[in-house]
Order: sequence, then structure tokens, then C-alpha cells
Amino acid sequence: MEDHTILVVDDEPASLRALRRTLAPRYRVVEAGDGATALAQLEAQPISLIVTDHRMPGLTGVEMLVRGRATHPDVVRILLTGYAELEALAEAINAGAVFYYLTKPWEPPDLMLAVRRGLESLEALRQRRALLLELEGACARARREAEQRTRLLATAAHELGTPVHVLTNAVDLLSGLDEVRRSPWLAIAERNLAWLRRSLAQMQKGFRLQTGGVRLAPGLVDLAAHLESTVDAVERAAGARRLTFERRIESLPAVRADRRWLGEVWIALLSNAVRFTADGGCIEVAAEAAADGVGVRVADTGIGMSPEQVAVAFSPFSAAAGDLLLHASGRFEFGARGLGLGLSIARDVVDLHGGRIGLRSEVGRGTAVEVWLPRTPD
Repeated sequence: MEDHTILVVDDEPASLRALRRTLAPRYRVVEAGDGATALAQLEAQPISLIVTDHRMPGLTGVEMLVRGRATHPDVVRILLTGYAELEALAEAINAGAVFYYLTKPWEPPDLMLAVRRGLESLEALRQRRALLLELEGACARARREAEQRTRLLATAAHELGTPVHVLTNAVDLLSGLDEVRRSPWLAIAERNLAWLRRSLAQMQKGFRLQTGGVRLAPGLVDLAAHLESTVDAVERAAGARRLTFERRIESLPAVRADRRWLGEVWIALLSNAVRFTADGGCIEVAAEAAADGVGVRVADTGIGMSPEQVAVAFSPFSAAAGDLLLHASGRFEFGARGLGLGLSIARDVVDLHGGRIGLRSEVGRGTAVEVWLPRTPD
């Protein structure tokens, strides 16, 4: 017996017996001899499907289905009608939301087929609702996690600001002492303090972007020159790494953008490429114009990312920021690990400019990030 209860309604005892005989081998069957009793049964227990005759004393089958639908809209409704009851059938379909109808005299195989299809539709409805609830729950969890990350950014940026400022002043003061200036510990302290300042600046930028605190100051930007100057700066800073920078930057149309914030995008992409590419590797920077915009691609021959890392690469504090076992506190050393905010900041800045950003990566075969920016109207 399947886990469904079917309510059969008919004022003729022989018809009720025929309905029970057909359905009882597979389903739990309850009976009602009139519309009022059927509505009481509907309130008394879970009913999956109703099979009802139309012509009954008191409430007709259609009237009973209309009332039942108001309180139990998910119950599947099947109507048994005579050949001449087309008006009742139209009302049943419109007001009673009848799933199926059978003309009398009905055949058992036809009834079983209609019932099976009706219950399948009910199961599909329940599954859709369960999936929707699951999706709503996942979205709520994602919103909570995003809010928690934003609060973390705000708290960390606020709480770290003062101690980093104090440490900076202390290190500057100590560097003026001869006995301290000659100590190797001073260089270590300065390097780690620089990492802290950069991390704090990133947290502040990330918080501003995620809370709508950034207002762009757009102007016409020579994108090719902007890219070239950023690549030059990164190449000089990472000179000791023996990395090859290949450039394929075409003559590009000017774009309307905020020069400073757009620079944050190129710095984020290039610094990631440098940090995750072993000494002697290659970094390619390519840019070309398209009919509707400009595309920029930064690709490397580095360690790449797993599918799991790619899936969260643009999330704040992403695990794609690097392996903790390869951690170094510098800026451009191989394996230097950031906070996992660079790609998140880049995505938010690109979004603010009306563009889009995507990433492809494979472990051991490098990473490629592509940015598209809209063309400035002539």
C-alpha cells in the first residue's frame, strides 16, 4: 500500500464499493457519502487525493471541491461526471482546479492511471517546495556569512588601525638609534610591519566596497598606458624572482573609469600571479579591444588552484589566497600569502565599473583571470 490517503465521495453505496475495490489494494481509502462529510474527512486527516462524483444531494462534487480547495489547495482533485455535464466540468476546471476528470461509467485502469498521475504531480510539488526551502536556507546562510565577513572586516580594520600606527611610530623611532639600525631584527620588523599596513589597507578597501562606501571618480583612462605602467612597477618590484613578463597589449580605446580604483584591479591580479608563480616562471598580460568593450587577461604558469578553490576565489578571506604551509609575509616572494581579499576587491571594483571578471585555473598549470570593461561611448 502506497503512503497516500485517498478520499472517495459518492452518494451511491455501490459506487463507493467500486471505488474502494479499485483503489484499496494500493492506497489507504476513506469514504464519504456526501459533500459535507467529505469536507469533515478532509479536516480530520491528511488527504492526498479526492475522487468525487458530481451529482450528489446537498453539496455537489464541484461545490465540495471548491470549498476544499480554499483550505487544502494541494490536495489533488479528480471528478467523475456524466457525458451531459459539460457546464459542471468547466466550473470544476476553473473554480475547483480539477486535475483530471473521468466520464461515467469509468474503467478501473483509467481511474488508476489518473490517480497515479495525480499523486506524481503532488510528489513533484512537494519536492519543488523542499528544494525551494533548501535553497532559501542556503541563501540565508550565505547572507549571514557575508554579513559576518563584512563585520569581521570592519572590526579588524578598526581595531588594528591604532596598534599598527603605534608600531609604525615605534619602529621609526628605533631606526634612528645606531645600535638598533645595525640589528637584523629591525629589517624583519620593518618587513612585517609593511605587511600589516598593506593588510590593514586591504581590509579597509574591502569594507568600503562591500558596504557601498566607494564613490568612483571616473574620467577617461588610457587603458594601455595604465596597464603598462602597472606591469612595469610590479616587474621592477619582483625583479629578483627571474620571472618573465610577456605583454600583448594592443592599442586600446580610452575607457571611462576611476584610475586609482582600476589600478587596484591590476595590482591584485599581477601580485597574485607573481606570488603563486615559482621563480623563473612566466606571466602574460594581454589586452585587446572588442566591439562592445575592452578585454584584459592576466595569466601565469604558477601552482594553480583546485576546483574547490576556484569556486570561492572571489569571496573575501578566500581559501584560494594560498597554502598556509607556503606562507611568507613579504609582498612578491613565491608563496607569500595575503588575506584572501585581492580578488574580492578586484571583482567589486570591476562590478562598479559595469564590467565582469572571470577565472580559470588548474592545479600545476597556472591561473588566468579575464576582465571585461565596457567601451566608452564616442
